Amino acid sequence: MSEVSKLKIVAYKDTSSSQRLGEFVMQLNPVDISVVRTVEAPSDSSTSDGSSATSQTETFRPAKYTFKFTLDDTGAISLNLPNSSGVAESISMLESLTVIPNDETHQNPYVYLYWGNTFQDAYFGQVTALKYDYNFFSISGDPLRALITLTITEVNATIDRTFQSPDITKMPVIKDKDNIVKLSNDSYDDKKYYIRIAEINNLPSVRGLKKGSSIVLPPIKK
Repeated sequence: MSEVSKLKIVAYKDTSSSQRLGEFVMQLNPVDISVVRTVEAPSDSSTSDGSSATSQTETFRPAKYTFKFTLDDTGAISLNLPNSSGVAESISMLESLTVIPNDETHQNPYVYLYWGNTFQDAYFGQVTALKYDYNFFSISGDPLRALITLTITEVNATIDRTFQSPDITKMPVIKDKDNIVKLSNDSYDDKKYYIRIAEINNLPSVRGLKKGSSIVLPPIKK
């Protein structure tokens, strides 16, 4: 029987380096993940001759990923907590990796979500909400179970996320003359992965790139 894959939160100091701060591996996977993307109608403006024109300006609209998961130290399950010292310590660990600002950057860490063996399940952003509810305690008052609600907001695609480590997902912004064959060759030293790139990004064709948009270039096992 194969081992169950656990959702993992990997934290980084910023978007421009590969300085890894640590990881938080779920004890129990969330049962669902809610994804919200807002849609903004194009704005109308007047041209120099007074006629109406529709704005073609691209606006980044970050997605929000919200999910709930449980930490349990009651003995009802045999799976290890993220921090073996207990539920409260596991939550403190999660806070330090997601919402406590860095002393140098004065921003909370940037995080990736990884789940499963395929890289399309990787999401990049910052935690914008963390809520936890203790709902079971020991006789001495120590928390033994908690329900965690976490919201991660996608980071603006115009920010440079080109990590140097080859096992980190990259999300470059498309420039003039970019095509997925070139991106495949530049990122993986091989052109043959362009079809996989198109599949992961739901591109209708190999020419489906749009200037100013971002594209996912994940780690690929060769």
